[in-house]
Amino acid sequence: MPSESTGLELTSPAAAWSSESRDSHSTKTPSHDVAYQCTDLDLYSADTTAVRAITEGTKEAEAPTTAPHVLSLALPVELRVREPSTAKSVGQQPPALSVSQTLWNDAYDSLEADTDNAELVRSYVKTLMKALDIDPSTDLSAELKNPIQRQMYMRELVEKGQAKISTPSKITQGVGDVAQFILSAKPIIDAAIHNIPQAALPWAGVCVGLQILLNPAKATRSNLAGIVYVVSRMDWYCALSEHLLKEDHIDESWNFIRPKLEERVITLYKALLLYQMKSVCSYYRHQAFEFLRALANWDDWDGYLEAVRDAEKCLLDDWGQFDKIRAGSLQRELTKRAEQIEGLLKVINQDIREFIDLQKKIERDKEDVACLRDLFVVDPQDDMKNIERKKDDLLDEAYEWILDTREYAAFTNWYDDGSLPSCRLLWIKGHAGTGKTMLLMGIIRELSSKSAKLAPYVSHFFCQGTNDALNSATATLRSLIWLLLVQQPHLISHLRSKHRNAGASLFKGDSAFIALSTTFESMLKDPNLSPVYFIVDALDECEQGLTGLIQLLTNSLKITKKVKWLVSSRPIVELNTSCTTSSLVELDTQKLEQPVNIYINKKLSTFSNELGYTKQVLDNISVEIRERAGNTFLWVWFVFQELGKKNKFDKLLLNGRDALAAVKKFPPGLSKVYGCIMDMIDGAGDGDPQVGYPQYCKNVLAVTTLAARPLTLSELAVLADLPLEMSRPIVDDCGSFLTVKEETVYLIHQSAKEYLDENYTSRLQPAGVAQGHTDISMRSIDAMSLILKQNMYNLDFGFDAKNISPPDPDPLAPIRYSRVFWADHLLKGESHGYKKALADDGAVFTFLEKHFLHWLESLSLLGKLSEGVLAIGRLLYAVQDSGTSTRLSRFLEDAEKFVRSHGSILERSPVQTYGSALVFSPSMSEVRCAQWKERLPFIETVAGVRNHWDAYRQTLEGHGDLVNAVAFSPDSKTLASASHDRTVRLWDAATGAHRQTLEGHSDCVNAVAFSPDGKTLASASDDGTVQLWDTATGAHRQTLEGHSDCVSAVAFSPDGKTLASASHDDTVRLWDAATGAHRQTLEGHSDCVNAVAFSPDGKTLTLASASTDRTVRLWDATTGAHRQTLKGHSLSVTAVAFSPDGKTLASASTDRTVRLWDAATGAHRQTLEGHGDWVKAVAFSPDGKTLASASHDRTVRLWDAATGAYRQTLEGHGDWVNAVAFSPDGKSLASASDDRTVRLWDATTGAYRQTLKGHGDSVDAIAFSEDNQYLDTNNGSVRLPWSTSRIPPDKKFLHHALYVVGEWITLDGENVLWLPTDYRATSVALYEHMVVLGHRSGELTFLQFKRL
Repeated sequence: MPSESTGLELTSPAAAWSSESRDSHSTKTPSHDVAYQCTDLDLYSADTTAVRAITEGTKEAEAPTTAPHVLSLALPVELRVREPSTAKSVGQQPPALSVSQTLWNDAYDSLEADTDNAELVRSYVKTLMKALDIDPSTDLSAELKNPIQRQMYMRELVEKGQAKISTPSKITQGVGDVAQFILSAKPIIDAAIHNIPQAALPWAGVCVGLQILLNPAKATRSNLAGIVYVVSRMDWYCALSEHLLKEDHIDESWNFIRPKLEERVITLYKALLLYQMKSVCSYYRHQAFEFLRALANWDDWDGYLEAVRDAEKCLLDDWGQFDKIRAGSLQRELTKRAEQIEGLLKVINQDIREFIDLQKKIERDKEDVACLRDLFVVDPQDDMKNIERKKDDLLDEAYEWILDTREYAAFTNWYDDGSLPSCRLLWIKGHAGTGKTMLLMGIIRELSSKSAKLAPYVSHFFCQGTNDALNSATATLRSLIWLLLVQQPHLISHLRSKHRNAGASLFKGDSAFIALSTTFESMLKDPNLSPVYFIVDALDECEQGLTGLIQLLTNSLKITKKVKWLVSSRPIVELNTSCTTSSLVELDTQKLEQPVNIYINKKLSTFSNELGYTKQVLDNISVEIRERAGNTFLWVWFVFQELGKKNKFDKLLLNGRDALAAVKKFPPGLSKVYGCIMDMIDGAGDGDPQVGYPQYCKNVLAVTTLAARPLTLSELAVLADLPLEMSRPIVDDCGSFLTVKEETVYLIHQSAKEYLDENYTSRLQPAGVAQGHTDISMRSIDAMSLILKQNMYNLDFGFDAKNISPPDPDPLAPIRYSRVFWADHLLKGESHGYKKALADDGAVFTFLEKHFLHWLESLSLLGKLSEGVLAIGRLLYAVQDSGTSTRLSRFLEDAEKFVRSHGSILERSPVQTYGSALVFSPSMSEVRCAQWKERLPFIETVAGVRNHWDAYRQTLEGHGDLVNAVAFSPDSKTLASASHDRTVRLWDAATGAHRQTLEGHSDCVNAVAFSPDGKTLASASDDGTVQLWDTATGAHRQTLEGHSDCVSAVAFSPDGKTLASASHDDTVRLWDAATGAHRQTLEGHSDCVNAVAFSPDGKTLTLASASTDRTVRLWDATTGAHRQTLKGHSLSVTAVAFSPDGKTLASASTDRTVRLWDAATGAHRQTLEGHGDWVKAVAFSPDGKTLASASHDRTVRLWDAATGAYRQTLEGHGDWVNAVAFSPDGKSLASASDDRTVRLWDATTGAYRQTLKGHGDSVDAIAFSEDNQYLDTNNGSVRLPWSTSRIPPDKKFLHHALYVVGEWITLDGENVLWLPTDYRATSVALYEHMVVLGHRSGELTFLQFKRL
């Protein structure tokens, strides 16, 4: 062994063989020479001798027969690889194993012999084969047992792997250093395979590892980092054993150390192979490799990589002790090389992250576009332009004065250097007409003109009291967030998940502001938030939620110093700003004098060339305006509106002399100006000829004042009883009050609305506001009666409403407002006309008898069916309260049942209003009898439907497995259901429409409960957790963990502060409902706890246990102390419920009974018997008079809660009934069943309401029609592909076109009649034009179709 060697040597394969190998082969195998040069790009010095000795080869290496071709690679460590020779030996026997080969194989054998890893090793080999396109069914067990054959086989796998990564794909080329890394690794593998046979075994896995890097999105980030680490160091691993353990590199006196070093190397190799095997198998188990399904999941990639690092460290420690002098230099160089590659790893890992992000970006972009679209209310920037256009061009001189104030300077100073007082809230306060809006527009323009790189962003909104869409806190916040996200898109991450769960509903409804406030505050906490000004104009015009908006403003200033607020309002608004520094700028007459004078001069300058407007006249007009205006912009604007009126020839109506006289008629003060304008409209005093149609103008102003939202010109014509062609001229005549933007009419200013509200009776309609509302309602009914008819949009019978695009022109556009609001205006009337309209011979009954179905169709087309349900309910209440209109009352009762029962299909397919909804309503239904003539044209007669509405209302379908529980929200508007399919679903309780699906549990969901305020939903699951959800958005809030077994029930305390959960771990846990913190564990039951319930006063927590202890326990909810144990049931207790007054406790049991107990004393009162199977749930009605019980006998029973008397059995479910719940208003009862449905019932009558969705059945018989055009089956006939028969355009049908498939009857392939759940067929028969549906109940339904 040369004493002067400073490092270990890497010889050619022939020289590297062990002595045993050379003894066993008389002829040396010709080799492909390779040279590795692993040095820093700029360091070619004597200090790198040791590394070159390893990587370039030694004197023992055979010289190449040809000049080498060098491949340069752009790596921190330069790799130059000679191309292998194409020469091959003839008849060469496989070489014996080298030291390195032996150690790699020992490591492999050790893993295979380990019972914990044997299956992994076998699966790994099969995975390599399949991944590298080799038939994995090939039996190679014998070959792989032989280490030499194993090496040869692995070499073949590596060659195939090389072919797979020979040409990186286009997407990989875009990953930067990842692609470069893979390209760089290829020649190393080439060298390993052709010249270093000992590398074949580990490098087979490396090739597949590189393929994983080609598609990193399918592997975890930590696994990718480990793969890169192992691949980058593989040449180091392969080189060290051959040189560390070569016999001529170890002095004989140190031979006793060799076994120890070999053990360390084998341990390292085992860790490397194990990491490779787990990486490869984990990656491909998700690629449909069936033989990997049985393997365990691995996810501790950081731990697995740490095992590799630990093995490296142990080896290096022993190596250092073995030969600090001889190997020290090599160790340092190899470590340096590893550190250099580590540097590359950071870049590679970053590129991998960027690559994964890029793969997800397109999908995220789609989500974000949808999110911004749903969030959008109005583009504040466009809105500002529209406001400016409605008022006047913004004059720089009219707002520039504020830029020189100390308050503004402090507000715009973001650097607290002490030179100015701190100001993060600037409040501009002034009376109506003082120019606050124009002033804020000027400031916005000034702030927005700064360089984007230097200045904060500006997000603004203009509240407008005259527009219901723009006068709420929710609209304000939506617009501020929208513009903020447009400017700082990265902040949308705080909104994305909530929108993904909730969709557009996140931004609507009563809870929208709360949900958005939480998101807004989260955005403000984002460390990457850039400074931003939030600007809100006219806080006083925020008519809904102003208090919440001011509180949010205050909170935001506490959260971050990166935001400042600029707001304006009238003096009536009070800002509670004690928590932060603010400045007030009050717009008094002194401050406004100069800006108003500038505005007057600017407006007068436009008249200088008009007839009669001499300089003297203009000066006189200027003096008169200044004296009267009181420095009020709006007053000046009104005057110039009057002076600027023109005739049809585009000439001014007033010359200079008349103009001065007109100005003198305008009294000081806005209120008096409005009165003056009304005088002109009335034509009072001088009979001013330029004001025409005075009554029309009053009608327009009256309607605009009372309308719930701005009206289009066509809507206004209907409600104000105007000819359509006159609507625009009349609005122009009311120009001092109204303005038109994109065919929509708005009140010019909030002060105008306030004047008209205050003076409605004296100036607009002497009969008063009530009569005004009645007039709007009656005109709406008249217009709807003229316009509404069946199938207004000429849709197919089964057309999905989601795909509706109104025709142009839209025939329903003039009555768009009327369809939604006619009933609201009628009920606000309370006048003589109102009472007459609600009489049995009045306008309402006449309209509904003839057009009720037309109205429902039109609401469905608008997506406003829920509003129709509410309108019917309000009308019914008013009529019942009056007690006079019995026929109308009966009709409205029936109409409410009609909509609730069929609401689901009406929302989805509007034309089914005349099909399924009409056909399958009871034969004695008021609506059906009155509207039967409106049935779809192909329907002649129907038999086999029920005669009257029964207890069943509707069935909610959509869960994929058993439904375990249901709960109504406190406002009765939402129903939640829990299912074995691991989800919770939220439904519209009025129509049965599915709203959201809440996903997150990993096992079946057993129970749900709403918090008393309705904002939070808790769900309990077999996964051992309770999850809390935001009911407005569907967003997951937190997971409560602690139970050691499935959680069976949850309940909120009446004050909403405590949440109780019951578990099969025999305990009940109490949680803080706000924070999710665990408070207490209640122990005492000897078996599973199945239910929990709070008493109404919140002081007593009652538990019911299932299984063997057969008891109910009472606890003190505050202290957790056990109070009492109630015994009596002979089998498990499954549920408990308190009566609303807290005096009675009901318990349900698998002994088929319900027991009633005195909640105070625990005394048994009554036993309710009648169910034929287990009783799973009980619930009291809100008034405490009725008790409902759900049973495995598939029924719900209703009982008198006071006497225990049986009242009624509700039948209809096809499997066990697991839960019941009353709506908070006591009108509805919901039941959940193993038949995967939720059914809604009328809680008063027990009447069934609706089934929403269904499933088809099997086809048992087929035959071809005689004309070979159709295939006749037991479900009907379907047209064959080659059929030449067609349905005529007017929907006349041929007999063979009828077919029953699932929930639809089809006509020549088109859905024409939807089948409610109870009418879906288990068998079908057709005879001529009759379809007979056979049902599971044994009943038949006959449908006679017409030959047209």
